Amino acid sequence: MTTEKEQQTFRGVVCLHCKAAIPVPAIVGSTQSSGIEAEAMEARSQVFNLRCPVCHKEKPYRTKEIVSFEGTPQTVPTFESPAPMRWYSQDGLSRAAKA
Repeated sequence: MTTEKEQQTFRGVVCLHCKAAIPVPAIVGSTQSSGIEAEAMEARSQVFNLRCPVCHKEKPYRTKEIVSFEGTPQTVPTFESPAPMRWYSQDGLSRAAKA
């Protein structure tokens, strides 16, 4: 009995800055999937913006640049927003009235 490993693939583009693989959203990838519509879409170029999860830079990409990558998309932890910070203490200060 042989066990075959299924190669996981995902559709994405190559980052123009750091050359990392950026997975495309399902809605963008679905427009490229049908073969009949692919010929019609080559006549007009569709452009979409993506932000790279590695270098955090956003660039426009064409649907013609979508390729298949082997493996799983790289996940980067999301950043928490910083806590608000006051520049000075408001202990002894009163608010100024609007004139």
